[in-house]
Amino acid sequence: MPRVFVIRGFGVKQDGKGRSIDFDAVHAKLIAPAVQRCEGLSGGTTAEVIDAGNIRADMFGLIIEADIVICDITIHNANVFYELGVRHALRKKHTVMIKGDPSADGTPFDLSTDRYLKYSIDDPAAAVDDLVATLRSSLHSERETDSPIFLMLPKLTETDPAEVTLVPLDLSEEIERAERAADRGWLRVIAEDLQGQRYEREGLRRVGRAQWSVKDVAGARRSWEKVRGADQGDVEANLALANLYEREYRSTGRASLLELSNQAIRRITEDSACTPAQAAEALALKGRNLKTLWRLPFANAADVGAARALALDRRAIESYDAYREAFERDLNAFYPGLAALQMGHALLVLSELAGWKNLFRQQRDADRAREDLENELPVLAQVVGAAVARAQRFDADKIWADIADADLRFLTLSEDALAANPGLVVQAYHDAIPPDKAFAWDAASGQLKLFAALGIRAATVAAVMDSFGERGEAPGRHLVVFAGHRVDAPDAPPRFPAAVESRASELIGARLEMLSAQVDQNGRRLSMTVLASAARGADLLVHELCADRRIPARLCLPMPPDVVARLAFPEADEWRVRFQRIVRSNQASLLQLGDGAELPLWLQGRPGMDPWERGNRWVMHLADAWGADRVTLLVLWDGHDDGANGGTAQMVRLARAQGSFAIEVIDSRQLLH
Repeated sequence: MPRVFVIRGFGVKQDGKGRSIDFDAVHAKLIAPAVQRCEGLSGGTTAEVIDAGNIRADMFGLIIEADIVICDITIHNANVFYELGVRHALRKKHTVMIKGDPSADGTPFDLSTDRYLKYSIDDPAAAVDDLVATLRSSLHSERETDSPIFLMLPKLTETDPAEVTLVPLDLSEEIERAERAADRGWLRVIAEDLQGQRYEREGLRRVGRAQWSVKDVAGARRSWEKVRGADQGDVEANLALANLYEREYRSTGRASLLELSNQAIRRITEDSACTPAQAAEALALKGRNLKTLWRLPFANAADVGAARALALDRRAIESYDAYREAFERDLNAFYPGLAALQMGHALLVLSELAGWKNLFRQQRDADRAREDLENELPVLAQVVGAAVARAQRFDADKIWADIADADLRFLTLSEDALAANPGLVVQAYHDAIPPDKAFAWDAASGQLKLFAALGIRAATVAAVMDSFGERGEAPGRHLVVFAGHRVDAPDAPPRFPAAVESRASELIGARLEMLSAQVDQNGRRLSMTVLASAARGADLLVHELCADRRIPARLCLPMPPDVVARLAFPEADEWRVRFQRIVRSNQASLLQLGDGAELPLWLQGRPGMDPWERGNRWVMHLADAWGADRVTLLVLWDGHDDGANGGTAQMVRLARAQGSFAIEVIDSRQLLH
């Protein structure tokens, strides 16, 4: 993901004594091979900009956006030194200078003390290894700056590349639509399509936010790790990753993940340029990590008494202190204040237990801690309430403030008020949490379940849970992605002749029945769902077979149904009728990627990409992110792969590359015998 920009002369230029130097050849033999060998590095010169417009604006943007700049100072070229000056004035790092030898033009005085890599003008390729090593070490360097300007003026403010990177409007709108549809696969395919674009980092930043919103933890982690890849100090990325690593720790129990979260937090708190708001959020995450460690031991306690005994842990106090400190850093940040209030109420309950004194050196310390809680919590509730009210009035995204207001009602309403009308809290949560924001409910319900485990207003928790339809453990899920050959065109070599359609149905139907009978490790039958597109032939057959067997199936289309009908069935009238029947019966569960026959504007002109190829990648990402216990690719396929995209062979390649799929092949060559 890191981007490079090359500042150099173009074509053949002469040094001060008339020696000719072909800078395009230097680029081809030295710079381009070195960049290619640095994994993930992409970019080039202004020559890569093909849009109409002011090339100077693109040049300035590329110079600022680049994670690393390579500058060839072999000759006295005014444009080169001008662009180098822009880079040194606006970015602290990383800038690598190279200089050809021999050259009659000496290094300018202002650069004479800076290091540069020397290469032979007669054999630039000989320096490729040296340039690769220099680029890699520069990208991973811990030096504060390599700019002579920032070295002389250390308090100078560096330009934020995000301020000059323009993300295409239609890309932003596509991300918004994917988030609104809660389509994890769509967001993952957008992230994949951003690779190598000059706005990749800022685009991934928006994708990562959307993936967090739709609870795609694995996808969001990949996006934010790429954002942070070239800037380990990126505050937003570190905050996001601190959250994501902690969440993965809770689901896997891998201690290394919680330490990754703590490391991301320390990157923020140890940064001298960290703002009070950023420090507050980082400290709140520190409190949350301590809370996670505290709550895990009593997560499966047999009863409230056992849970409370296990909850007597010093980390509860440390978590409360971290949340309090975070709130004190930024009183507008209501979340750490609310979290401190919630931890304080839990501690107040625990302070009634005989073991409370064991958390302190002396009895008077335990007594004083309880007294402090009794005095602090009412005041804290008032201040948090004011912060929440401010956020409800002025924050653009009020959902978390509304949820916090419901949380406050849960904590602060009197027992008499709750007993008289528990619906006050129930309605508050329903008003705050939209039906399409599963992540918001997940966060709110997690805290409520914690209170219930400790016997804190458990009846009210039960009322809220019941109103949201909390259920017991669902059976395991098995997702099957189906792909298969189209029915042969009249003049095509035989692969799936129309005359053997019934035989194909038998083969596919038998495999579906076998897959639908699979069970989990406890012997329970897995709940199976099938995803398939709608090409004439095997795809439509599987939808019809699923309907006959009452197997849930989702129709996945890369574009609207009327466009598919026009493009995929131009003269196949009978197949078009069958397709339209399937569309009508799957209207409520239809999954659709694009809004038209063309790729989005931001993708148009990409070599090797079309709506059908992108649709295949979308379905595979969708399946991988589905959250199923088992994922299978079932194909009717002859085993031949010519490397083309858009067909069954591409689906098999994608499944093998992702690694999470079991692959079941129905050999279509059986149809020819």
